[in-house]
Amino acid sequence: MRKEDRREELVAAAAELIAGRGLASVRTRDVTARAGVGVGLLNHYFTWSELRAEALGRVLGQGRDRLLGLGATTPPARRDALLRAAFDAGNDPLWQVWVEAGEAARTDPALARVLEAAMDAFVADVAALIAEGAASGDWTCPDPEGAAIRLLALHDGLLGHLMSGVPALTREECMAHLAHVFALECPAVR
Repeated sequence: MRKEDRREELVAAAAELIAGRGLASVRTRDVTARAGVGVGLLNHYFTWSELRAEALGRVLGQGRDRLLGLGATTPPARRDALLRAAFDAGNDPLWQVWVEAGEAARTDPALARVLEAAMDAFVADVAALIAEGAASGDWTCPDPEGAAIRLLALHDGLLGHLMSGVPALTREECMAHLAHVFALECPAVR
């Protein structure tokens, strides 16, 4: 097998495990067992930190694509898809990986770089959606990037409440709060 193929096989195995079980629970031996290789071969191609970072980047990138409602054609439709996806139970594993990556990034510079790049890309994508909606006359927003940062910060806080159960909020309530603040940040053109 070519070196590139073996590396891809290891990254794919790690990404699949991280997406399914979370970042914190996946170990080197889990990845090598999934890929059908020995630990020595994994260590030949990657350090554990490098492999986790590359796999995390893939998981977060795929998740971002799913969250952004890329199949929707208009800014309001993409906004609505994003609001629905933000608290959809099917995305809980992604949010758990995101939280675990934030914890691990404190001591792992490679994970910190990937997480920062993923967050920067997500902010840029949401800001672009807001700017597109403003340009097409769906809403106004003088500061799309600032609005995106504030909306994502609120999302993270609401998600923390939802995941912890304190205070008790439903997914619908979380979505309604985020939709309300979106409408304040980006008022509809009348």
